[in-house]
Formats: sequence, C-alpha cells, structure tokens
Amino acid sequence: MNGDRNYFDYCEILEKQGEYQVKFGYQSYNGKLVYPPILIGDRSFSSEKKALRYAKKIVTPKRNRLEKSK
Repeated sequence: MNGDRNYFDYCEILEKQGEYQVKFGYQSYNGKLVYPPILIGDRSFSSEKKALRYAKKIVTPKRNRLEKSK
C-alpha cells in the first residue's frame, strides 16, 4: 500500500427517525463546482458521534465542511 487516500469534498449528514445518514461524494471536477454534487455513496449510523467521526475520516481535511440538517 502506498498510503494515498481518496478524500471526498462533499459530505452531508442527515438525521431521519433517530438514524444519521452520511452522504458523500464530489462537489468539484477539474477545479469547477458541479451542481448537484456527484453522490458516491451513503452510510447510516445509530448515533451522531459515530456519523461525525466517519465523516471526518472521508472528507478532505482542508475542506471539512459538514452540513447537518434535521
């Protein structure tokens, strides 16, 4: 393994019925913003703490903007 990681620059955390869903993907392509963002995947967690911990691992460290909506 070479240690390189792919980081996503789009992350959104949604709360639905006591479950936290982390959606992640790319919001830019070749330096240009893309709307709507390209959704790569999503994952569900039972607590907000676990969802935030996972989101911090996959989002670009410099662009750690997380959106939480209820």
